[in-house]
Amino acid sequence: MKTLIVGNAGYVGPVLSNFLKHQNPERFVAGFDTAYYAHSLTADHQPERVLNMQHFGDVRDFPVDLLNGFDAIIYLAAISNDPMGKLFEDQTRDINQLAATKLARAAKNAGVSHFVFASSCSVYGCAGEYPRDESSELNPLTAYA
Repeated sequence: MKTLIVGNAGYVGPVLSNFLKHQNPERFVAGFDTAYYAHSLTADHQPERVLNMQHFGDVRDFPVDLLNGFDAIIYLAAISNDPMGKLFEDQTRDINQLAATKLARAAKNAGVSHFVFASSCSVYGCAGEYPRDESSELNPLTAYA
């Protein structure tokens, strides 16, 4: 299986890359990221170190020919958290929603069989007194959610 992690150099990407390669060292795993935050990585190594290939670019201008041959796309690219979503509302919508939707459609057209979109508990709004799960009512407060 060939997997492309879009947004592989953020908070979750390095951990996911390690997990996928540890689960199946023969799996081809590639990354696509701007590397804007490479100076503040939370991982103990450069995320591309465990990958078979690393591509750099802006997801808003994703090269769709890159999708050829992949079986799965995992979309982690995002302006993360509600305060950033409020401060950079247009960019958040462009990256978190519009680029994700455009890439999902392109992946389908390219024959990619799996598209995983990572979401956030922020879609449920402010914390209440009861735990929430996937069936809970949605109450997004910012473009991030």
